[in-house]
Amino acid sequence: MNLQMVAQDFSLTPSLQNYLQRRLGAAFARASSRVMRIVVRLRDINGPRGGCDMVCQISVTIPGQPEVVIREVQTDMYKAINAAVKRAAYRTRLITHRRSTPRYEKAGPSPDTSAINMETNDRD
Repeated sequence: MNLQMVAQDFSLTPSLQNYLQRRLGAAFARASSRVMRIVVRLRDINGPRGGCDMVCQISVTIPGQPEVVIREVQTDMYKAINAAVKRAAYRTRLITHRRSTPRYEKAGPSPDTSAINMETNDRD
């Protein structure tokens, strides 16, 4: 699993980077063999003006599947990361589970009932 982190309009502190790596590692532990790449984009939309403007966008690439893209906006970057990681992991589990288990069982060959019908016809 390849992990890429991009911060726009603010500096990515080591504590925020470690927090993000821990959250992603825990959330994608089961699916890490099926996930090819995760790209995380962190952005402060309003800058120093404040407000509900911290954005965490997570893109998950799974071979043979559509890309999972989750965008979360919160007042705090840690809250945005938590919500985005949770949603991205959930969507990834759905896709990988859907791919690995069939929706229905294939019907097997139907039993040969001609011999049964012949026996009942012979008695009449």
